[in-house]
Amino acid sequence: MEIVADSGPLISCARAHKLILVRDVYSEIVIPPSVYREIVIEGAGKPGAEEVEAAVSIWITVKEPENESFVANMKQRLGPGESEAIALAIELGGYILIDEKSGINEARERGIRIKSTLLMLLEAKELGLISSVKEELDELIDSGFRCSDVLYYKTLALSNGI
Repeated sequence: MEIVADSGPLISCARAHKLILVRDVYSEIVIPPSVYREIVIEGAGKPGAEEVEAAVSIWITVKEPENESFVANMKQRLGPGESEAIALAIELGGYILIDEKSGINEARERGIRIKSTLLMLLEAKELGLISSVKEELDELIDSGFRCSDVLYYKTLALSNGI
């Protein structure tokens, strides 16, 4: 099943030096051109820019969504990256890796299965790639990742069962 990523999770993971964890959990992801532009072109010199550029054609594929009218309609409510990522996830029948609540809500309304940075940490723990969800999550938060207290403790509670 294909994973289409929005820029937020990739940037958050790159800031915390955990972008490789995304690759280890999902092996391959697809990003739309707007996500590539946001991270690599507009974000030149920022965390994730070099790493994403180096990963293209290795474990990251850049793919243009075909339904331009859908993307244009979505851009009335969301940013270009989220709009293209949602369109691409629908077209590919895959998951979307996204953290922004508005994007998650739009994707859910369209029946897209959701992955997030927090779910990725739980999957990494389940796969034996990390030993502590709490340590990894705390490092993400220390590097600027935003997470409500409710989601933080809910994620930690779920990780104890893994």
